[in-house]
Amino acid sequence: MDKIRIAVIGAGGIAGAHLRAYSACAARCEIVGIADVIPAAAEAKVAQYGGRAFNDAETMLDTARPHAVSICTPPKFHLPAVKAAAARGISVLCEKPPARNLAETEAIVAAMQGALLQFAFCHRFHPPLKAAQALIQSGQLGKLAQIENRFAFRFSRAGKSWFTDAEISGGGILIDTLVHSIDIFRALTGGDEIESAQAQVSSALPIEVEDSASLLLKSRGGVIGTLNCSWVTPVSEAVLRIYGTEGQAIIDYNAAAGLRYKLADDADWTEQNFDEPDRFVAQADHFLRCIENGSAPLVRPEDGLAVMRIIETAYQSAGVLQ
Repeated sequence: MDKIRIAVIGAGGIAGAHLRAYSACAARCEIVGIADVIPAAAEAKVAQYGGRAFNDAETMLDTARPHAVSICTPPKFHLPAVKAAAARGISVLCEKPPARNLAETEAIVAAMQGALLQFAFCHRFHPPLKAAQALIQSGQLGKLAQIENRFAFRFSRAGKSWFTDAEISGGGILIDTLVHSIDIFRALTGGDEIESAQAQVSSALPIEVEDSASLLLKSRGGVIGTLNCSWVTPVSEAVLRIYGTEGQAIIDYNAAAGLRYKLADDADWTEQNFDEPDRFVAQADHFLRCIENGSAPLVRPEDGLAVMRIIETAYQSAGVLQ
């Protein structure tokens, strides 16, 4: 196959991560188009990464004729973009959350039936997380008991962007950030189904959606997950703690050592550093390989549905209607 022709719908911040990742895979793909309803946004990305700027996604798909597309729009626009790609037989890498709700996610999966659809749960490709999965699978941590995760920072644009407009985003930080946390929990527990989920949400800011959320999970295998996120805490944290009956592992996204672990009989912590492509490059590389080989993606459509079922349950438990 010649170089894979790549297009991107949406030219915001996350589009930059996708375009940078595709640029790192330039030996195997070429960026042929970038579309955004704000022409200047598309033009700015084209100036940096190449391709041709469009202000209409369907025009781009018909003109640039890509093999694959990254959908990097706000969630409200995922479904129509996916349908446009599906009608043209174009493979899709769709940003998170998959959609504003479970029903839209189901429609996305149905539209892409028989075609390549990968949801962009990029943490699956984070080298320390992959190493932690291997550590768990080796049995060195014993039986998994608890998983704690916190993603938090001060979101200066809260109330001034689509992220806090429920009609566009589907909700607040719970749907924006805990989608990653839920997927991480499922990945670490080997896809073990979640049998219960209960959330609490709150808003310290004068916005219509939640800016802090906590979610308590329990898998069928008995692993408990405590997942926390916030847009209003000034000290940025991105930490994952994994507890087993024979040891503990910590992934701190802001620390020099990507993974630390300590087993029951260890005197000291073992640290692992990683000299590998970051998770966005690894995600793009995997997506391209799926196109080249006709293989199934690591993050399956079913994973997106499973996460969105938990999101729906979480909002309902918190007394919030999606």
